[in-house]
Amino acid sequence: MKKILFGACVFSAGLSAAPFDTCPSKAFLVQGNTATMYGVNLVSGSYTTFAESVGTNNKLNGIGFSVHDRYIYGWDYSNKDIGRVGKDYVLEPIMTSGFPDTNFYVGDVAIHENAFYVYKKGGSLGLYRVSLDENSDDYLQAERIIDGSALNLNIFDMAFAPNENASLAYSVDSNGNLHRIDVSNGTSTNLGNVGQSGTFGAVYFDVESNFYISRNQDGHVYKIDINDTNNTQLFAYGPVSNTNDGARCATAPIIDDTEDPTIDYGDAPDSYGTSLNANGARHNVGDLFFGQSVSAEYVPKATDDDNGISFLTNLETGYETLVSFTLSKSGYVNAWIDWNGDGQFQESERVISEYQGVAGENRVLIPVPVDAVAGSTWARFRVSNTSDIAPQGGIDNGEVEDLNVSVVASSLIQNSTSWKTAAFEDLWPQKGDYDFNDVVVRYRVTTSQIGNQVVRYNIEGALIAVGAGYHNAFAIRLKDIARKHVDEAQVELTVDGTLQDGSPLEANRNEAIVVIFADTREMVPVQPGCKFFRTETGCSDIQRAPYSFEISIPLATSYNASVATNNKVDPFIFAVDGHYHGPFVDQNNGRGWEVHLKNHAPTEAFDSSYLDQGDDTSSTNGYFQTSTGLPWALIINSQWDHPMERVDMSLAYPQFVEFAQSAGAQNATWFENPVADYQYTISNAAQN
Repeated sequence: MKKILFGACVFSAGLSAAPFDTCPSKAFLVQGNTATMYGVNLVSGSYTTFAESVGTNNKLNGIGFSVHDRYIYGWDYSNKDIGRVGKDYVLEPIMTSGFPDTNFYVGDVAIHENAFYVYKKGGSLGLYRVSLDENSDDYLQAERIIDGSALNLNIFDMAFAPNENASLAYSVDSNGNLHRIDVSNGTSTNLGNVGQSGTFGAVYFDVESNFYISRNQDGHVYKIDINDTNNTQLFAYGPVSNTNDGARCATAPIIDDTEDPTIDYGDAPDSYGTSLNANGARHNVGDLFFGQSVSAEYVPKATDDDNGISFLTNLETGYETLVSFTLSKSGYVNAWIDWNGDGQFQESERVISEYQGVAGENRVLIPVPVDAVAGSTWARFRVSNTSDIAPQGGIDNGEVEDLNVSVVASSLIQNSTSWKTAAFEDLWPQKGDYDFNDVVVRYRVTTSQIGNQVVRYNIEGALIAVGAGYHNAFAIRLKDIARKHVDEAQVELTVDGTLQDGSPLEANRNEAIVVIFADTREMVPVQPGCKFFRTETGCSDIQRAPYSFEISIPLATSYNASVATNNKVDPFIFAVDGHYHGPFVDQNNGRGWEVHLKNHAPTEAFDSSYLDQGDDTSSTNGYFQTSTGLPWALIINSQWDHPMERVDMSLAYPQFVEFAQSAGAQNATWFENPVADYQYTISNAAQN
């Protein structure tokens, strides 16, 4: 009989510790500079301590479970040789020959033969095989299969697939590449990237050839399809460690239903990820749960322990719903609701994120999206000791509760402003003729809201007059609305009854800015003998109605009505590039010139070097006003007749100056008291 050396004594193999009784479903995990042995339930990521110490004052690494004799074999750092562990979890050193003077941390016991393989990169090292078969001629004699420069892999563990006809081991390197290693000749094949990177110090197989890798730094266990690297799942949340090495009986199922059940599952339809085959949400039952109790089960099924969560108000689109949940002790709560009814929980449907609940009742307000699909759907609540978890996958302790809930559709509410008139003076920063007819637009705003959430703006109006020789564009900014929150594909601008091509949203902006008229000067007709459009005596333009427009702006992200009010609609003009626009404006940077209402900040496209020139005193008095408080833009909350060409506003409307200088405190109805014949009266112009 062959001999095995333990310490300084020689014993026969028959007197060593007994092997494990069965091929266990739990995985083995060794951690620490003085080896501690754990048992890991890959289904939930839970782990138990099998042995605080395996009897060595050093590491045990590169471990593998032998299906041939049911021992764990590994590299014993204390003796720089292999050793084995039986069911008493005491390391038995083994004396071999042929290994280099180093320590290995990558290894596994083959399934197709009774041999242990270890690997370490480097030209003087490589992949080694040592026979564990007492009847073989090369028993305990190490042989190098290939050197570590030819097989140059940055891996930290490997595992053999449960196929007795194949000598194939698998591993994932630090960059996330899956490698298949043929140990018969030391060649390897890169099968693709699994989408995760890091130090994967423990890797395992189950009897169905599912491959599991555990990442040291966060304990995440990923399930990999070795035939399709795109099919990688976060399977469980396991223990974290700087030093990990794993082994498992590769011919055992992932879970043993002969033992008492320890797992809590949800009970939503399986499309949500409920069963183990669907990587369903599951918890190892313990002292953290919703309500009064939690029960373990072999497979998902409806149970009577779903008693800790209730919705106190209806789930009505556009409003908030109040949810109450009771916890047995403090823990982190995450929750999802399938708002679009597609039978899945998306990350965007997470309604409670990393909420640190306390023992007893907790209450949380959840906003119901305006576009949530009305009808029956599912919600999933999970409590655990880990703050950030997904709607699927296993984790130690806690509970998952799935609830069938009903979403109610709110009615659409529309709010419209009265008709307003926006009038602009385009000589800024010079006061100039101050007749406020360079660009005149009449418009009305309607917001559509569901519940208290604004989902759409609709702005309709018309270009009433153009009294400018300069080229100005007319635009509207939705203040405090981000461009990315507009559903750009659905924005529609119609001018004179014609749907405009392309998006009216100004490109490369963070703000939501829509350009209604790209060049007001170019678009309007001018009668013979007239210079402008609807600003001069005798130039009534009877053959042409105002240029109407309508724009619909749906929001991809709804806003609370307290933010997205009608008052957020901010009309302004800007200069058109390539056209002369006065002595202060660079023709190549016309877009940087803007005119806004008094005290209204310009957009992000504005060139601040234009400020404080001419009559402007923006830096001292506020944006877009003179030293005497007069503006270059107005909004009048009614239909209004603008001054005739070159008629100063103070002459056409004598109360205007006092109104402007008092910031609106005096003469609030100044526009109702004109001087006769100084205005272009739109109501008297023929409208076709």
